[in-house]
Amino acid sequence: MPKKRPTSINDANLVFEDFDTATDQAGEQPVSQKQQKEDQFLPDIDNDELVKRILTKGVDLRLYARDIESELHALEDEQLANYEDNESALLELDSEIRGCDEVLENMERLLVNFKSSLGNINDEIQTLQSDSMSMSIRLKNRIVAEKQLGKIIQGVILSPEAVETICNGEVNEKYLECLIEVNKKIAYLRVHGKQHRRLKAFQEMQPELERLCLKASSKVRDFLLAKINDLRALSTNAHILQSSVFLKYRFFNHFLIERHPEAAVEVRDTYIHIMRQYYLDHFETYQRGLMKLERPVADKTDVIGMEESNKLSLFGSAKPTARDKANVFNLGARASVLDADDPRAIVLSIASDSNERHPFEALFRSYNLALSDNAAAEYEFIMQFFVSPKARQKITGSDMARMVFGHIFEPSIRVGEQFLKGYLEGAYDALGMLLCVRLVSQMASELQRRRVPVLEAYVNSVNMQLWPRFQAILDGHIESIKRQSSYRPKSKIDTQPPATVRRYVELAASLLRLNQGYNTHVVALSLARLRAEVQAYIAHTAGGSSDKHASLVFLVNSYDLILTVLYENGFTEREEEVSSWKQELSATVLEYAEVELEKHFGYLKQFVVDAEQQSDIGQISSEDLNRVVGVFNAEWRSKIAAINSSIIQSFSNFRTGTEILHAVLGQLIIYYTRFHSLYDKRFARRSGNGGGGGGGNTVSQPVGVQNVMVEIKKYRNNF
Repeated sequence: MPKKRPTSINDANLVFEDFDTATDQAGEQPVSQKQQKEDQFLPDIDNDELVKRILTKGVDLRLYARDIESELHALEDEQLANYEDNESALLELDSEIRGCDEVLENMERLLVNFKSSLGNINDEIQTLQSDSMSMSIRLKNRIVAEKQLGKIIQGVILSPEAVETICNGEVNEKYLECLIEVNKKIAYLRVHGKQHRRLKAFQEMQPELERLCLKASSKVRDFLLAKINDLRALSTNAHILQSSVFLKYRFFNHFLIERHPEAAVEVRDTYIHIMRQYYLDHFETYQRGLMKLERPVADKTDVIGMEESNKLSLFGSAKPTARDKANVFNLGARASVLDADDPRAIVLSIASDSNERHPFEALFRSYNLALSDNAAAEYEFIMQFFVSPKARQKITGSDMARMVFGHIFEPSIRVGEQFLKGYLEGAYDALGMLLCVRLVSQMASELQRRRVPVLEAYVNSVNMQLWPRFQAILDGHIESIKRQSSYRPKSKIDTQPPATVRRYVELAASLLRLNQGYNTHVVALSLARLRAEVQAYIAHTAGGSSDKHASLVFLVNSYDLILTVLYENGFTEREEEVSSWKQELSATVLEYAEVELEKHFGYLKQFVVDAEQQSDIGQISSEDLNRVVGVFNAEWRSKIAAINSSIIQSFSNFRTGTEILHAVLGQLIIYYTRFHSLYDKRFARRSGNGGGGGGGNTVSQPVGVQNVMVEIKKYRNNF
């Protein structure tokens, strides 16, 4: 509260009652004890600047103090007068201040009350906060409990509509949806049964779901068995029924496998029994139809070394030889059966109506194509329908699929093996055998690409039948060539290649084509054996003739035919077959060149050989030199023309004839150049010695080498 102000003059006088207004009359009255005490509290005058300044001026301090005191009294009087003049204003101010004090007191009371109210509100807020936290914890606990209980409730509760559908509904897509829901409930009970076995809901729902499971298993079993029995009819397309019905409702079978294994085994066994007979009937029918379309290609007489003349049968009719049959040794268009881009198999109805006939490899391809396609489709179906990813089985899904597939396709595979075995008993077509081997290899690659590992045993079994028969057929060809080599050759030889050589090279080229990309050792070894026997046969035939020239022409024509066919089939000297025959041809051409040169220029050749053996060039007779020069100068043009004519008549192949002509004339140039060298040396030495060593003074001048070469160039383009 503010200090109260004086309200009257008397009050104001009281304020100044302690002032001492008396002055010292003598001016030298000693300082009172009170003044001394006050001086103790005065600041140190030595350090006061004002005091120092007064003392410096020499002013009397007492007088100065009195002046100051009189000034203070004057100011006091002035203030008192001012106060008296403003007394009313001051009183009014005091009154207002008192009013303000009352207002402030009221406000203080209000604030104290407000503070008390705020304290109460704070307590209430704390209480509400505590309640809120408690409620939040309870809410979280309830949410967690509701979530856990919701899962449990959703896991065991089944709608009445689903129960009604399972018990009394028709097996269809709606039934499938309800069964999936029931299966989820059963699975949930099995997974969480031990954890929540004390829950009453679990205890009540478990027997009910088990009864529903039995009811559903019974209805699903009847449904699947009825659909499987529809496959008994031959007119039924099993693959369409599998994709449209069985795969659509494959969960039914998975449900049986997981919940009722006995019923699943019954369904599986019924399916195996029906489909086993289904495929067997279809493949037997297809196999019998294919056999009616076979076009025989070769028999046991169709070997490389067969006799050229037609053989008479028992009733005197002529039996056609290999010359009258197409594609026995030549692959030709038969290789098109290996075209992997053509997925079509032979359709029996179309082939029968058009009266088509096919070699066995085409029939074999069609059967295997049908077998592999059906096997792949069936294996994929089995993997989807009879293998449940959630089933608890002792064997893996792939092993289960293999087992089911094996039971179904075992008879059909056996039909294919018997189909091949029946053909192989009378098969003599080596190309057909190798084509079948390549077809089996293609089928194995395709099955591997499609990840269908169920026909390995069939592929191995077929290969085990084909390769030995292929070897046996080639052995027959080799033996036939050996038999021909054992016959006594004709004394008069035909210079044209025999049919045996043509059959051999066609077969060899065909086998090489079929071995490209495979490089099978068995084929390469068989070709090497066959080549060795043919070489022996050609040499044996040529060796029986007394005419060396005709024998060489026969050899050249035979080797040339072999190489021509090999080149036409796209083979180069990198192939062992080509390089081997090329060496034989080159050696024979050189030998022929020597023989042909001996026939027309034998005197020149013999003279050069004998003269070069002389240790002294001077021992060569001038008469012999003149005789050779005279004969050569007289007939060299006609002899070259005779050589050209002989080669044209003996060899019809332009390339080979040109090479042989060049070889013969090249040898002629070599020998004649050597003769010229001997001639020049001999007569150069004679002129140096001044005489001859053999009598006779006349020396004939030989034709120049350049003249002979110019003449030879005229025959370069005769072929």
